[in-house]
Amino acid sequence: MPSKSVFLSAAAAILLAVLDQLHMKELLFDIGGIGRALQPIEEFPYSCRRIQHQYLEGCEDMWLDEGTRILYLACSGALSRCHWNPGAGTFNFAGRHPEGAFVSMLHIDEPGADGLFGLHRMQTIGYDGATGDGTLDTVGFDVELIGNSKLRFWIVNNRPPIDDNGQLLDAHKVGANGTVELFESERGSDRLFHLKTFSDKALATPNKPAAVGNGAFLVTNDKSGKVGLRKEMDIVLGGGTVAYCSSRECHVAAAKGFAFPNGVVKGKDGLYYVPNILANKLNVMELQPSLMLKEVDIIRLGMPIDNLSVDRDGDIWAAAIPKPLQVKSTLQDPFKQQWQSTVWRIHKRASGRGYEVKKVLEDRDGKFVAGATTALHDARTGRVFTSGAVSPFITICEPR
Repeated sequence: MPSKSVFLSAAAAILLAVLDQLHMKELLFDIGGIGRALQPIEEFPYSCRRIQHQYLEGCEDMWLDEGTRILYLACSGALSRCHWNPGAGTFNFAGRHPEGAFVSMLHIDEPGADGLFGLHRMQTIGYDGATGDGTLDTVGFDVELIGNSKLRFWIVNNRPPIDDNGQLLDAHKVGANGTVELFESERGSDRLFHLKTFSDKALATPNKPAAVGNGAFLVTNDKSGKVGLRKEMDIVLGGGTVAYCSSRECHVAAAKGFAFPNGVVKGKDGLYYVPNILANKLNVMELQPSLMLKEVDIIRLGMPIDNLSVDRDGDIWAAAIPKPLQVKSTLQDPFKQQWQSTVWRIHKRASGRGYEVKKVLEDRDGKFVAGATTALHDARTGRVFTSGAVSPFITICEPR
């Protein structure tokens, strides 16, 4: 999600952008959303409703198991995420939820009498955490089906920084201790068994992983560095990387052409799709035999994109932020205001060349779909689910 510090440095960024009128136009209108007219939710063929529960607050990312019909959500609590959110430039570790973040489960075809779809939290086993309290600080995640009975969870974990004695360091000075955690679970179980922590200098500011297979994954680093002036200038200069990790080591697989790269996914076509918050483009990447990424295409939606998801049919669904200047107020009080949201569908043409882009949902008045960082499509029923990194609710939209 966007960084609060980004908006604090906006004035300086605009002055520098004058030197490049094309960049200024993109920054102000495509990214900033100045003058952008939005559509009301009533213009789209969906009936939407919100579900609010403490286990559905601050759910940055989602993944659907098509077989068991279980929706998994990486959540942390809306207020907690506002205090401890290194990706958004907030480092108040004391303000995070004392139980940390968690993964929630919804049985999406079984609403139950309470309408909560059997909502409950998964239990983590064998994970100690950075400070020994066993807590997670989830961001984006991906899930990989192993055979027919196991799920492998790759979870970005923005842990607090600690010294060699296990004492907390000042995150304002050194940034978060970002890692990728590997868990495994029996399919349908609510228990997550910790297998491994990936920590490497190539994982500087991890945001979202995408499983590659054979024990490997890609992960976006959404900033040019953990802290410092260069990081604050990402809005003008761009920044961020995509790293590749095998079971043994990690390296930066792509380092150019990004501006706050976010929720990478692996498409059904084997390509990797990398959205950017601070640029009007979605990088389409191909993993080379050298284990480096090569850009093979660019998709432009005309507004900042946060996370992506891939449905059963191979379509890519994008949660967009049409008015990103609203993010600052949302971070100040997520229960009072949520930024406006747009949902897009990206369909690869049958010829394999080019993409069809369609706006599927937009909620000008924030009645139902707001504060979204992820949009997920259930191809079996046509429902669209949205959740947000600092949102107090999730939204379910059913086709009319």
